Amino acid sequence: MARAQARSINLDLLLDEPVDWRYKSFPAGPPVPIRSVGARGWNVLGGEFMLPVMILKDSALRHNIELMAKYCRDHDFLLAPHAKTAMSPQLLKRQLDGGAWAVTAATMSQVRVWRAFGVDRVILANELVEPASVRWVASELRDDPEFEFYCLVDSVAEVRLLEAALEDTALERPLQVLLEVGPMGGRTGCRTPQQALEVARAVDSSRRLALAGVEAFEGVISSKTLSDTIDATDAFLRDMRALVVKLDQAGQFAKAQRVIVTAGGSAVPDRVVAELGHPWDLSRPVALVLRSGCYLTHDAIHYQQLSPFGGRIPETGPLQEALEVWGVVLSLPEPGLALIGFGKRDVPYDLELPLPRFVKSGAEKIRPVGEGASIFALNDQHAFLRCGPGEQLRVGDLVGCGISHPCTAFDKWRLIPVVDDAYTVVEAVLTYF
Repeated sequence: MARAQARSINLDLLLDEPVDWRYKSFPAGPPVPIRSVGARGWNVLGGEFMLPVMILKDSALRHNIELMAKYCRDHDFLLAPHAKTAMSPQLLKRQLDGGAWAVTAATMSQVRVWRAFGVDRVILANELVEPASVRWVASELRDDPEFEFYCLVDSVAEVRLLEAALEDTALERPLQVLLEVGPMGGRTGCRTPQQALEVARAVDSSRRLALAGVEAFEGVISSKTLSDTIDATDAFLRDMRALVVKLDQAGQFAKAQRVIVTAGGSAVPDRVVAELGHPWDLSRPVALVLRSGCYLTHDAIHYQQLSPFGGRIPETGPLQEALEVWGVVLSLPEPGLALIGFGKRDVPYDLELPLPRFVKSGAEKIRPVGEGASIFALNDQHAFLRCGPGEQLRVGDLVGCGISHPCTAFDKWRLIPVVDDAYTVVEAVLTYF
């Protein structure tokens, strides 16, 4: 049986990186290494930072990591957080130190980032077909006996491509693959049990591949209502479970020490636990793996509405919002209209626009934004804020907003300050997009 927890990672590669003019928002002045940022005494709302700025709240990060780790422990699931959300080695280290079993990646470029920092167990939650990527993975597996790597397969054609690409790599151990299943109208993945069995047989007949388990991403399932989506998700996961049993009975996991069964995005991980978490009767032990990613920071709208934590599973309590963006009031050109200094270059807008939450005027304390305030449009560098009747903004005021969809927030910032509850900077995290 593999280790229950992945090794932590070495951050020396990035901590000496100088914080200078290349990183927007950070104070001007002589460069300082990332490892020393927390000793500077900077406050993101104290007048030293050049707004806009996106921040991470340290207390919320700690809360969310601990909540998810406990949830997985309580239900005998392993956690392989999908690190494409933040692409930050420092944040991944927090998750690994909190008990994560592995890291999930979406692309081979992401896998290379995690290997550069010494991550020793990676799930590529995607198909692997390009020869250059296969050869690189093979070299990593050959050179590091402790490295565990899993990729997805959903067709006989892919199995043949993997075999051909591995032919001249001198890799002595088999490449571990997970059979992917997907819903009709969804993304990748076998659509029928017959297709899945055909792919599994092709893997079984290969000298260079080993079937390690079954994978799915249920987050692409969507119906008109949340209740309908949950019902459809449950049915899909029951079919996935039945397929795992059928594959085991057919002897398709003969090369595996254990059977990995993995699913679980950030919207309905509770349904994965409910459908896959009750006892299995297979020929081998089962390792159940959740791969949620956005739980790390949560958000103000999308996952706030969908998340089961504190809602469908109230015993856990809710996740906390860790991301905020702050901008300055640049202009009040019309009654009830404020132009704020951030835009599409700074905040996500693919699901919902930022949600105004706070105002800081000069040396005054932070206060809640007036009722009825909303951001209704974004340009590249401007946000259009409609003020409520009781809100009297002034040019130069700072406005803090919650955001929706963390996955399209992090990629707009190369270096992000982590702050305590008084907005004093305790760390700065680097991202790799």
